[in-house]
Amino acid sequence: MADCEAKVDRKAGHMVRTATQSGIELSPFYNEDSIKHLSYTADLGDPGIYPFTRGLYPEMYRDRLWLKSFIVSYATAEETNQAFRQYIANGLTDLRLLCDLPTQSGIDPDHPSAWNSMMCGGVATYAINVYEKMLEGLPLGEAVFEFAHAGMSSFLYFYALLVGVMENKGIDIKNLRGNSINDPIRTKLVYGCPDFPTRVDRRICLDHIEYSVRHTPNWRPIAPNGVDPCQGGMDAIKELGGALAVATQVMADLAERGVTIDEFGPMVFALDAESDFFETIAKFRLARKMWAKIAKDIFSAKTKRAMQLKIGIRTSGLSLTHQKPLNNAARVALQILSCVLGGVNSLDASSIDEAIGLPSLEARIFNLDTQHIITHEANVPLVADPLGGSYYLEWLTSHMEDEVNKYLQEIEARGGIFACLETGWLNEVMEAGRLKVQREKADGKRLIVGVNAFREEGEEGPINSAIRNVAYKAPTLAMRAEKVAEVKAYKASRDMKRLKPLVKELYQATKEGRNTQRAVIEAGKAGMTIGECVGVIRTGYGIHYDPLAEIEMPDFIREITKE
Repeated sequence: MADCEAKVDRKAGHMVRTATQSGIELSPFYNEDSIKHLSYTADLGDPGIYPFTRGLYPEMYRDRLWLKSFIVSYATAEETNQAFRQYIANGLTDLRLLCDLPTQSGIDPDHPSAWNSMMCGGVATYAINVYEKMLEGLPLGEAVFEFAHAGMSSFLYFYALLVGVMENKGIDIKNLRGNSINDPIRTKLVYGCPDFPTRVDRRICLDHIEYSVRHTPNWRPIAPNGVDPCQGGMDAIKELGGALAVATQVMADLAERGVTIDEFGPMVFALDAESDFFETIAKFRLARKMWAKIAKDIFSAKTKRAMQLKIGIRTSGLSLTHQKPLNNAARVALQILSCVLGGVNSLDASSIDEAIGLPSLEARIFNLDTQHIITHEANVPLVADPLGGSYYLEWLTSHMEDEVNKYLQEIEARGGIFACLETGWLNEVMEAGRLKVQREKADGKRLIVGVNAFREEGEEGPINSAIRNVAYKAPTLAMRAEKVAEVKAYKASRDMKRLKPLVKELYQATKEGRNTQRAVIEAGKAGMTIGECVGVIRTGYGIHYDPLAEIEMPDFIREITKE
């Protein structure tokens, strides 16, 4: 009887695949012969030494821990400000700013299409007055901020508001720290943002970077994003390959503006931490190695700083399930651990209740405490790259490098990353990856505990108080009407004698091909809204003022463009 039970138990827990999530076939074990083609100096190097495979700094987390972040953006500026203060007190060190869906699309709350999704996914951040409320009392010259928006107009505009609030308070903007995702490929590939066509996105991206490099040197103005493409269907190879392709193209475009890679400094990637533990660790190590080589070999980087890649992580929200939701605690903990072992610089860990609703306070604190436990109880960060030298990990890192290079060569053969976006090829690749994952789940070749394996019929597992009360609360009709009235009153209250010439300068800068970032800052400080900013730039390009072609331009802007 005991033997029978043992056999049944082994069968129930058997492996169903021999490949990583990206389809890399693995041997049962690896030894020194598996990595004899690698050179320690050329392929690994000590931590803090080119090519930075083993980490950017000699002592890594002994010297500086990773930044702990997550998106904090509720329906109102006041709620968001209160939440920031609460989470900072519990160890949050990186403040991620986000706005609602209409704002990310480049329209104001009083736009006809804003009504249904207004105040959903974040604050209706239409102008500088909202930023002033949201950031009240926060250490603007000391905190680290991140912009996690979708549309390219968001990065140009909200950076302008952040700079404007600092200047209005007399804080030197050279002290501004943080980064913008600011990825023109992800904007269209994943979100299809309507604010600008791709050609304008590409210019806005460069305007923001060029201005930031020269005026806010502690702000990283671009972070090619693999998180959203990965969760849309790109595997780890294509996720990393896409980020490298974007970074390479943007640096080439910047060179035409006279910005060198040594002036630009370290690159930042936003990457996903998926459930495949070792593949994820290998991806982070490889990202640093490949960017260091690109910076040195293609862009002739002279400084160590210019060869460095900083990695910001979002653990996989897509991996979380509403079935047996407490299992998400194990998923998030392992994903955080892969980030620490992979040497990332910033970590935005998903909350265990995100598959159900808006993350609760308890789940957010659990998120931070998990990182504190890994640091101070498990002592994982005591040494840099503790898995370095593992036969398996080094073979996997090397093999993934070969696969990423093949993908980059295909992108180049198809005309580059922007051509691949415009032809729809990137969408085809992402969709094929998404369907592959669906087939694997349906065929039982990718097991998700509690979803297609190890579950009881009709049983979704216990739900504790930290997960039970997290439903999204859609703003009421009255709240939406109040917001529309608030926006209209704000627009009517502005000093138009001050605002008009500043908006005209943005229009002229757009038409003349000059950098638009400073013009957006000045007009934003005078009260220009996100919708007006987008509309003026679109008008400067000779395209319809409104991204959705539903409203006409305001009279004062019509006067400006006719002068």
